[in-house]
Amino acid sequence: MSGAFIVDAHLHTGEHGPFFAPESGGRRLRSLMDRLAIERAILAGSWAALTRGGEAALADMRREHEESGGRIRYLGVFDPREAMESLRLLEKAKGWPGFQGIKLHPSFHRTPAEDPSYERAWSFAADNGLTILAHSWSPSEYNPVQALSLPSRYEGHVRRHPEVRFVMAHCGGRGSGRAEALRMAGTHPRVFLDLAGDIFCFHLLETLRNAVPEDRILFGSDYPWLDPRANISRVLLADVPDSWKRKVLRDNAIRAFALEERLS
Repeated sequence: MSGAFIVDAHLHTGEHGPFFAPESGGRRLRSLMDRLAIERAILAGSWAALTRGGEAALADMRREHEESGGRIRYLGVFDPREAMESLRLLEKAKGWPGFQGIKLHPSFHRTPAEDPSYERAWSFAADNGLTILAHSWSPSEYNPVQALSLPSRYEGHVRRHPEVRFVMAHCGGRGSGRAEALRMAGTHPRVFLDLAGDIFCFHLLETLRNAVPEDRILFGSDYPWLDPRANISRVLLADVPDSWKRKVLRDNAIRAFALEERLS
């Protein structure tokens, strides 16, 4: 293909708390998108939206969409501890240009993924044809709150709402978390996995291609915590057919996030 064609299915902008991200603004992101042939991107909740929430954080993400000329889409954050306020903001945003779905982060919000309080978010996504992207990871001795986001903890919601397109971020992390994520993507037809984050391992792409249906893996950068070139290079250099690389870099994200308009 010529020209920009990649869809980055998972990135962030703005301040990033304890993470070292010296260049995290939308202007820097748009510059990288131009250089790296990234046509569209999914803003999976800014740091402010994930940690503090509120209308101002949601408005900032809408501004990023507008300043990008529509290239950056964004997800509203559902915090189960503030369920009614989160739903109010999602209801407000659902008609805004660029609004694409809902982000869940059980580890940040200290609420296990299977908790009944998330049912409001899943029902809202089902009723409005929205995608849910959720943090997922494996058990971690040094970061025990990751246990709140184990892939298997989402499965009850997936079974109750099979119509919802569900993207598990980071492919479930490593080890047993990734194995669970792969099982779920192979079992449930609307479960997708993204490559965002530091999930590096030998022949990851080759392993994923052999483990799940070819339309379930999405490229994601996790910018600004990782430069997009890290994961783009992993896809481009993988020993897999070019047709599958195109699906990972573009086509699968269009399906997962229902990006209905034709991308140039």
